[in-house]
Amino acid sequence: MPVPENPHLAAELTLAEDLALLALDDQTGKRLDLPPDALAYGLAGAIILDLSLANRVDTDQQQLTVLNATPTGDNLLDPWLKLFQSVPQPKSVAFWLRELALAQATIHEAAVDRLVQRGILRREERRLLWVFGVRRHPTVDGRERIEVRTRLSQLILGNDLPAPRDAILLSLIHGCRLSDHVFAGLDLATRQGRLKALASMDLVGREVSAAAVISLDVVGRALSEVPLSF
Repeated sequence: MPVPENPHLAAELTLAEDLALLALDDQTGKRLDLPPDALAYGLAGAIILDLSLANRVDTDQQQLTVLNATPTGDNLLDPWLKLFQSVPQPKSVAFWLRELALAQATIHEAAVDRLVQRGILRREERRLLWVFGVRRHPTVDGRERIEVRTRLSQLILGNDLPAPRDAILLSLIHGCRLSDHVFAGLDLATRQGRLKALASMDLVGREVSAAAVISLDVVGRALSEVPLSF
């Protein structure tokens, strides 16, 4: 993999970068067609969990608590750590998922920018009908995506206990409805129990899944109430 231009980039991708990468079509670089708000909640959960892995926040059934307000030095994560620290009383994980989901565009753009800096993606700007700009991010080197898919596929097909980070990433993938895309070609039908068991190991991942379901329900009910005219 090319050496990043930014010397401060960590060697390992963040969960937010992993999720942003997996949510892009391998060939075209376009964002995959996912249910409404699914990726928004997935990226929100990824930010929270990245900060949890960095020992900056802790989450439980009641609330998200800042353990250490010292910046991580990661400009993808530190603005959100500062936001968590700024509230006078701790809020629930569900509350923060909703808040960060509203900033989906900001988080996604920052994560993709990082992937471009790392040399994993390249940015293409095109004109549609000579007016509208279309931005795509084709993969430069597919090794990272292949490595993640291979590792997690082996985890689903096997019986080993997952490493904590793999369990978290799998929970996020499942929660934001990316499983069918990431594991295309894998016989998930016979491993649904295993996939759900692994995906339910992480609290935030479960909250992402629940938030996505609620969002789908709200959108579905709203659409059902829109009068159609022909």
